[in-house]
Amino acid sequence: MTINILDEDKNKDFDSNLNNSDWTTERFKDEFFLDLVKTRCIIMLESLDVIFYRKYYKQAIDIMYRIPLTEQYPDTEMEAVPYIICFKDLSRRVQKEFIDYCKLSNKRQVTILLKEIVIRLFENLDFQYAHSSVMKKLRVAFKQ
Repeated sequence: MTINILDEDKNKDFDSNLNNSDWTTERFKDEFFLDLVKTRCIIMLESLDVIFYRKYYKQAIDIMYRIPLTEQYPDTEMEAVPYIICFKDLSRRVQKEFIDYCKLSNKRQVTILLKEIVIRLFENLDFQYAHSSVMKKLRVAFKQ
């Protein structure tokens, strides 16, 4: 059984900070990344053991080495590996900023932004592998 742990302070200052400051794109990327890093889950085993893990790092580890480092068969195109983000795991402010960014940007810009955010998780695991293989094959998708 897996349970999401929501970070208590993720939405604490949302209402007070909403109109007080505008975020730059870099601040938005940092806050989005931090929301991903802070998201934790618990696995409760039948033996009453409890395992805590970082949800999005675990997902990165699970898919990272399934992406080939080189193209073994250049004629066949490998499908992009999906990296799934639950929208509810993001703070309300990040959700709002993301929706606003999507309204002002085209699909390609949004795709590049999401890859830049998610690739940071992969960089922390294996920098060289992230840039030589993962960046080309990564596809970010959202789940409600």
